[in-house]
Amino acid sequence: MSPIARALPPSIPALVTGASSGLGAEFARRLAARGHDVTIVARRIDRLEALRSQILAKHAVNVDVRAADLATQAGRRAMISLLRKQSPWILVNNAGFATRGALANLDAARERSEVEVNVLTVQQLTAAVLPGLIAAGTGGIINLASTSSFQPIPYMATYAATKAFVLHFTEAVAEEVRGSGVRVMALCPGPVRTEFDSVAGTQDYMRLAAPMTMDPDRCVAIALRAFDRRSTVCIPGILNATMAQGVRVTPRFAVRRMAGSVLGRRQ
Repeated sequence: MSPIARALPPSIPALVTGASSGLGAEFARRLAARGHDVTIVARRIDRLEALRSQILAKHAVNVDVRAADLATQAGRRAMISLLRKQSPWILVNNAGFATRGALANLDAARERSEVEVNVLTVQQLTAAVLPGLIAAGTGGIINLASTSSFQPIPYMATYAATKAFVLHFTEAVAEEVRGSGVRVMALCPGPVRTEFDSVAGTQDYMRLAAPMTMDPDRCVAIALRAFDRRSTVCIPGILNATMAQGVRVTPRFAVRRMAGSVLGRRQ
């Protein structure tokens, strides 16, 4: 029997990374609409301040703006300190980005930053907040994975590998805290209409993936409903879920060749 859907109480504050745009900004808006105080984190302070004004104009909550570069240990350390100061939290590890191209041709420093934001930030912030959540017996974590978590993707090799880490790490931690009252969920969206594709250089793929693409508000609404139900993995959209699960029964050589044929070309 599925558990009864129940949102976490609004007395629990939320911290959202990568909140300057896209899914992160939408998570902040929707959590504030539920009555949660929100701490919004990103590098672009001007965008965070604009989001803060939008939220305060609609909701009687507190909004704390924190500028941090999560590709650096200093930026991660600041968030770790904040998360340890109080408990419980709702932590949304949304910050992340992708690169596209043959690995041999990509900038090594940029690839390192991708691993630090997509992997180290998720691991370190989760580890920092978790003891307090377990002690309180409530709160939760949403880690942003991807439908890319389920397969290798040539020409986006680092990105897909980082998201595979996020999915497996989150599922394992969710099992470790089962029965504690703490919720841990991996969100695995397919294509979403955000700035992600322009940063990653995947605009041509987004055109091909139009039937699977959704807006941030729909994606986050589905994610929060799944979080309310204490789901461990959420793949928004039937087509996305079907394709993500379909790669598990497809020969691996076929999966990587199909992905490489799509991502390796430019239009």
